[in-house]
Amino acid sequence: MGTVKFSEDAGLVHRDEKGVLRDNFSDHRVIIFSCSAYRSMCDSLYDQFQSGASIILYKMGEGYGRKLVKGVAKLELPQDELFEAFEKLSHLAGWGKITFKISSEKDIDTIAENSPFILRREGIGPFTCHFLAGVLGGGASEIFRSEYKAQEIRCAAKEAGVCRFRIIPRTK
Repeated sequence: MGTVKFSEDAGLVHRDEKGVLRDNFSDHRVIIFSCSAYRSMCDSLYDQFQSGASIILYKMGEGYGRKLVKGVAKLELPQDELFEAFEKLSHLAGWGKITFKISSEKDIDTIAENSPFILRREGIGPFTCHFLAGVLGGGASEIFRSEYKAQEIRCAAKEAGVCRFRIIPRTK
């Protein structure tokens, strides 16, 4: 690792000639909304689907994670550097600090500090970062070209501190 060079001044997005916001890596169209808008959308999902909202958020994150890694893969980085790129890009995107501790392809611990995806809502259980868990599982699936899932094992919404995830191969 060590060849990924992203910095605050690198710029994540640009505005094209039609005024459309696009990311600088894949040239895909980008939308920006606040954390309060994200939480409002999640609240609507929980109001309508109760615990099913957790599954919806996970699946949305999973699809997003796969797409995100495919975009970063265009940078043609080695597999191990894709995790470093994800850490740096997520920080630049305002997701807090995400750190991967990779023991093997079967054991990846992830720590998320100051995550904007924490939901503080009564009655949704001890883990609330379903979207981010989906992003991590989908991203790992794309990097390793095999099916993975991420399980949140500690959530800052219920305990002070950080959110912790374990990324593991998905069993059939």
